[in-house]
Amino acid sequence: MIDSQELLELILDSGSDQRTLEIQREDGQVLFASVSDIQSEHDEDFGRVCILWDITHFKKLDMLKSEFVSTVSHDLRAPLTLMRGYATMLTMIGTMNDQQKEFVSKILTSADQMGSLIDNLLDLGRIEAGIGLNLEKVQPVFVINEVVETFRPQAVNKQISLDVEITADLEPIEVDVALLRQAIANLVDNALKYSTAEGHVVIGAEQIGGEQKISVRDDGLGIATTDQARLFEKFYRARRKESLTIKGTGLGLAIVKSIAEQHGGTVSV
Repeated sequence: MIDSQELLELILDSGSDQRTLEIQREDGQVLFASVSDIQSEHDEDFGRVCILWDITHFKKLDMLKSEFVSTVSHDLRAPLTLMRGYATMLTMIGTMNDQQKEFVSKILTSADQMGSLIDNLLDLGRIEAGIGLNLEKVQPVFVINEVVETFRPQAVNKQISLDVEITADLEPIEVDVALLRQAIANLVDNALKYSTAEGHVVIGAEQIGGEQKISVRDDGLGIATTDQARLFEKFYRARRKESLTIKGTGLGLAIVKSIAEQHGGTVSV
């Protein structure tokens, strides 16, 4: 028997076609719930179906990943910096042919990519530990507009329209501005990466009682229901042939989730 008021509210909610929720039970079990409306052939709603997945095992794996990340990340930075430094100095000790220059360039590119990965891992560890949160009152519309302007050139290059839908009643919120900016940026970056030319990305924000809902919507590739349960796990990437060529570490959404939770919020798809 599952005694959960949150699950009951999810099933009774008629605000959207599909709803999802993560349920933490007292015995340590974690369930992922997905609720969808059932429609007749005349497009009339006549029922709902709720599917529950036991994701306890994945949560334990996630905890083990966190421990591994915190142990290894710091140890990787020093040798990586040394490798990059010596690769840079190769161009200073003599003339190099075109092929040698190409090899050095590839080494430096790989070192930069690994450095970015380590930065993400360290950011994630810091956020999860709640270290150094710099809270201040801010109007979220300013942060959202700042992120949108940052990604505007990328959207124009891909011929994707990037719009903002913000209600006028948004109240100031107390957040770490840098982390909020990072969370929204990660979502917008994902939306642009997985959308095709002439696509549409919308960043929305609305006041719902004493809470605020910030959303990013796109009409890109879509996410299968089976992938949604694990979408915010570290290093997890949905496997679709259309997205195999899109680069990513599987950490962007995990960072979004950690930022939301450190501010007492939640994240869902």
